[in-house]
Amino acid sequence: MPLSLRRGLAFATALLGLTFTVPAFAGHTFDLATTMPDRLSIMFAMSWFGIESTDPQGGGADPGYGNWLQDFPACSLSNDPATCQDFPGAGLQRSIASKRRPLAGIYSSSGRDAESLRRVDLMLSTLRRPCDRAGGFDAWAIQIDSVRFTSKYPKNQQSATWDLAYRALGAFYDRADAAGLTNAVVAADDATVYWHFGLKYGVSTQADRLAALQADLADLATMAASHASGVKINGKPLLAMYVDAALVSPAEFQGVLDGARAASGVDFYALGTTLDSTFYSAFDALTPWVNLGVWGNAQGANLHDQAVDYTKQLHAKLVGAIDTYPGRVMFGALSPGFDDYTENWGACQAREIPRDPAVLAGQTDYLASLKQSGFPLKGTYLETWDDWTEGSEFEPDVTEGTDKIVALRQGLGNVFGDPADAPGEAALTARWTGFGQARSCCFAGGACADAGSDPVVVVCPLSSGDGGVPSSDGGPPGMAGDGGVPYVPPSSGPDAALPGNPETPGAGAGVSSGCNCRTAPPVMGSPGLGIMIGLASLSWVRRRRAPSPATRR
Repeated sequence: MPLSLRRGLAFATALLGLTFTVPAFAGHTFDLATTMPDRLSIMFAMSWFGIESTDPQGGGADPGYGNWLQDFPACSLSNDPATCQDFPGAGLQRSIASKRRPLAGIYSSSGRDAESLRRVDLMLSTLRRPCDRAGGFDAWAIQIDSVRFTSKYPKNQQSATWDLAYRALGAFYDRADAAGLTNAVVAADDATVYWHFGLKYGVSTQADRLAALQADLADLATMAASHASGVKINGKPLLAMYVDAALVSPAEFQGVLDGARAASGVDFYALGTTLDSTFYSAFDALTPWVNLGVWGNAQGANLHDQAVDYTKQLHAKLVGAIDTYPGRVMFGALSPGFDDYTENWGACQAREIPRDPAVLAGQTDYLASLKQSGFPLKGTYLETWDDWTEGSEFEPDVTEGTDKIVALRQGLGNVFGDPADAPGEAALTARWTGFGQARSCCFAGGACADAGSDPVVVVCPLSSGDGGVPSSDGGPPGMAGDGGVPYVPPSSGPDAALPGNPETPGAGAGVSSGCNCRTAPPVMGSPGLGIMIGLASLSWVRRRRAPSPATRR
């Protein structure tokens, strides 16, 4: 890292009150290509949704609705999640910022209460496990926007929406830990957030932004290392980052990543989302992101063939450069399409990649052919589970049901050679259709069933006491099976105090919880972990900048 940048980062550290240094980290080796398992499919989740405390179906535990609520009057776009509208083919549904409606109803990502944690368990049960191929993917990447301005640091200025995502990451770790899952959760970071929204929080210069990003990554590395459920390869956590090549150079990223490793004392692998292959110099793995410009240039006689060409173009630079960067890995990217409710975040410009089954089929066909050609494709990155706002969600909806997640399961089977499994697909569908809508429209005259209240069994049943039996259907071996740990609700309300949580008055030290303090060892097997306190004080809702024509954002 250049001396001028080091000095700038040190100065920014003093301004922001960050407790880290920026020494070079000499211990990291680019060896992911040889240490990575033969198959790792990661589902990316935004997790920026809340249930307002004044919700008409009973107050939620969050200070706002997060990204369920997005209004753009210039484009005649308005919604209110506390109200209902008649939705074609599905009756009354909550009015949210999306062209579709969640099959399981609106929900909180924060893990603050029993209702939210049941939803986390439902998502964890969709992972591929020894007894169940489920959704066909192996891990959840839960993206945070910031650590610095959330309940992790309650004395700092707070963002209510950023705190939803931070709490969601803690809830996923804690629920997966309690269920005995391993290699189930990846900490993901929006490495552009301080560039777009940092000024509001006093993060105004390049040095400030790099320093804040580095501190967040150090926190995430510590958090990942402390949880048994975190994805680890060769003993090192894997962290994922949304990257914009126009904002941070590869050299700057190398300095930030090594600085985070040094500050946390945790060596980690880094996966970045970009089309720019020069970022292999800083990252262990790269994967493309949904790209409207590339879709617009793709050619084909039909949607399937256009999707094949799109996927080929999307990966071309990363595929072509892989031999230049020994030890690096490329993850294949898959998405169900893109159907933007916001009209380019209030610019009144339609943005779309068709959510047609042929589009996903074309993408998986290209990746299957790439793997069959001999390219070392071991990983896939699935974009996204729950971006309802921009319309790239795989999550089941009230119109198509589980069609998208079942198609993904089949597509991943195409890439990695899984056999056909109609009973498994039916079981996956039944799990989601049977969950119901905990937040429905019963207050407005719609159906009012007791939904979303039954425990969700996350793990495989114990077989002969061996901690998990490798499945015959391509499921990952070696994951724990502890008899099936159902959800156990917290004992004293949505923000129940837990031992060791520094945000809880009078909490003891030495026991980890949602805060993931750097010196605290993890406590395994307690199903009540993960309820963090300290409501964020601001109701600011994150709004993204308008994307350039060649990028998603």
